[in-house]
Amino acid sequence: MISKETKTFISIVKNGIVLNPKSKNKEQIPFTDVAKIHISIQQRQFALKSFLIGYFIFTLFCLQYLNVELSILSVLIFSINFVVMNTLDFKTYRLQIILKNNTIIEKRIPKKLKYEFITLINEVRNELKLKRETIL
Repeated sequence: MISKETKTFISIVKNGIVLNPKSKNKEQIPFTDVAKIHISIQQRQFALKSFLIGYFIFTLFCLQYLNVELSILSVLIFSINFVVMNTLDFKTYRLQIILKNNTIIEKRIPKKLKYEFITLINEVRNELKLKRETIL
């Protein structure tokens, strides 16, 4: 079942998919034009890990100039940053609709709605399969 929050991004109608159904810029994509639909995951780990490595190198260079208390504090802050960065999930999710003319339509989706979008994608794939079977 698709919730009200999911219907603000995308909805399925009889002939196809409607993007932004509640806005003035409704974009309807017929099922016959859709080649592929999926959710892509983009990770932001590289920037955060490079920051962590840079912070570690900066701390190593500064340890000789700091007193003991500040050295212990900087090592403690580094340890906390390391634990936090490894436990948090820094992913963004995007709904990608690839049309038969190789046009890609991307829509950023909230993390809390990713499972609802998976069910929506399965519904769209079932509709695509039914449309292709009726054509053949």
